[in-house]
Amino acid sequence: MADPRTIGRYQVVRPIGQGGMGTVYLAEDPLLKRRVAIKVVRVTGAARHQATLRFRREAEISAQLNHPNLVTIFDVGVEEELGPFLAMEYVEGKSLGRHIKDRDLDLETSARVLIQAGRALRAAHRRAIVHRDVKPDNILLSEEGRAKLMDFGIARTLGHMGLSPEQALDLAAAGEATAVAQTLALRLTSSGDFLGSPAYAPPEVLRGSEGTPASDRYSFAATAFELLTGKLPHPGNGLTEIILHILQEPVAIPPDLSPRMAAVFKRALAVDPDDRCTTLPEFLEELIDALPGPVSMRARLFTFLGQDEDGTGSVSTARFRQMEPQPAGDSSLHDSGARRTAPPAKIKLAEDPVETYLSARKPARREHRGGSTDWGQVLKWIVVAFVVLQLFWWLAPALSRLQS
Repeated sequence: MADPRTIGRYQVVRPIGQGGMGTVYLAEDPLLKRRVAIKVVRVTGAARHQATLRFRREAEISAQLNHPNLVTIFDVGVEEELGPFLAMEYVEGKSLGRHIKDRDLDLETSARVLIQAGRALRAAHRRAIVHRDVKPDNILLSEEGRAKLMDFGIARTLGHMGLSPEQALDLAAAGEATAVAQTLALRLTSSGDFLGSPAYAPPEVLRGSEGTPASDRYSFAATAFELLTGKLPHPGNGLTEIILHILQEPVAIPPDLSPRMAAVFKRALAVDPDDRCTTLPEFLEELIDALPGPVSMRARLFTFLGQDEDGTGSVSTARFRQMEPQPAGDSSLHDSGARRTAPPAKIKLAEDPVETYLSARKPARREHRGGSTDWGQVLKWIVVAFVVLQLFWWLAPALSRLQS
């Protein structure tokens, strides 16, 4: 089909993205005079109804959260010839998945992107919203450096992505596990529903459990793993191999990854959710601590991590780390036992210009040292006494005549 000229009230400028089921267009809102990105899903029948519900859910979640690191949803509707559409904030930049392929982000920028995306995901968890599809392609990075988490379309649709409990019981045998993985891969590729990305899904979700904040944290850690290493934590030549690796194999640690970084990711990507980091800030702290590079970089990242949740604050009440100098040639921090917690930085208020002006006009006070004599004061009192005596001698004869 030819690209439309209008979608709802929006005037289409050009297509900016293409997927298996739809297209994303850059458009202009003639009413509010702003650019928007419009996602259109070209489906019919029951699939159209399900896509409409997904878009409405995503719009509702966006309205509830209203976070600077979340893509804002403006409008949702249905075009008879096109299908359901979602009008959202246009972020001029590209996805984190594209940056990973281009390998154009340095280490510090990558960590800052993760911190910002973690803020957005944590804001959702505070509102009891589970994203369930955290992956690099759902994190946008604007040209100004602000990360935006997007696509809450399958949030709260819990329990239908994975396998049934009956299938999950048969995973012990390798042959049956392979068959189950093939079945699941077929379901995920043939279904018209948006079921998330298996390469970043935790094993408990693939086995049929409902999505939880712990499963979101797993997907977030898998995203961080790919961003920092360039590889998936569970590799494979196809979807079946990836799913099977997640269900049966430990994380594939690259040989050039430092032991400290490896330990962080092994914990964050543990099979048992109870063995993982309990919060996103905890994972990010451990990750920053293990990053290679100068101490000054990690200090800047800890400061950035400690900022306000919306990223606008400059003073933190969170934990700051006391960074110690590294030994020569060692790119990692000291062990956790050597870390010290420093108090939050104190704010030095600017001087009041009025008080400064008044204090400048006051004469300087002389310092009085113990045992010394102020001869100026002594001379002053001698002069005063002399004047009083002169007045008394001058007035005494006149007073005597008045009395007589």
